[in-house]
Amino acid sequence: MGLIVAAKQANEITVEQAVAEAEASAERLLSMARAINARQCQPDTWSCRRQWCADAGTYVYHSHIAVSGQDRERLHWLSNVFFHAASLHGQPWYPEFKGGKRQVLASPPVGRVVDHQLCWGRFDLGLPSLRYYRQLLSLLRPADDAAVIVARSVDHGPALPPKAKLAYTLSPNGEVLLWRDDQLHWHHICCTPGAGILNGSADRWLINALRWLRLDQSERRTYRREAEQLRDWLHAGQPSVSPAIPA
Repeated sequence: MGLIVAAKQANEITVEQAVAEAEASAERLLSMARAINARQCQPDTWSCRRQWCADAGTYVYHSHIAVSGQDRERLHWLSNVFFHAASLHGQPWYPEFKGGKRQVLASPPVGRVVDHQLCWGRFDLGLPSLRYYRQLLSLLRPADDAAVIVARSVDHGPALPPKAKLAYTLSPNGEVLLWRDDQLHWHHICCTPGAGILNGSADRWLINALRWLRLDQSERRTYRREAEQLRDWLHAGQPSVSPAIPA
């Protein structure tokens, strides 16, 4: 891997492209999640794997936690929560979320996709201004014990506030929920080419240099906090969100 790369993926693609790629992207995410041997995982313990993704021109971070003490039905509900996360007043697993908007896609889903939506969410990444992620979300349920939410940056969606600063997610990026050995497994797979600190390709150079030099402790801490806060939220009686998400 070199710091100078010719990335094959654009930061943003059209909504039509993202719709067309959704099933293949979900298969990729699901394959990554299933490659982890659930029986070798310690319950309620976060782990993170990092790998170079040549077609994205950056690293992918694969965060995983197996949450104990859950009902199997919670997988379906939690997949709906993740799919509608941009509409929530707050995300219990990620308090850096500062609100969002969603927009129903005009065309109905096809193939194995259950639903699509356009949305943006804004986040406090510890930078001088909030960062906005404008994405197409695609929800798939390939099996009774699995759900996948694909999140890909696209070139339009709900109207953004003036001077909104965008950051991007490439592929593979999203959430995978699996039910294995009476535990709810959450796989958070993140592929981002930077936080919008520098313009153009310089932002990718910066993040790749930090990651290559293993100066990614802050990024890893973020993934760890997300996983542990999700675990604690699910362990605390009856988890809920506002507005309520049906099961």
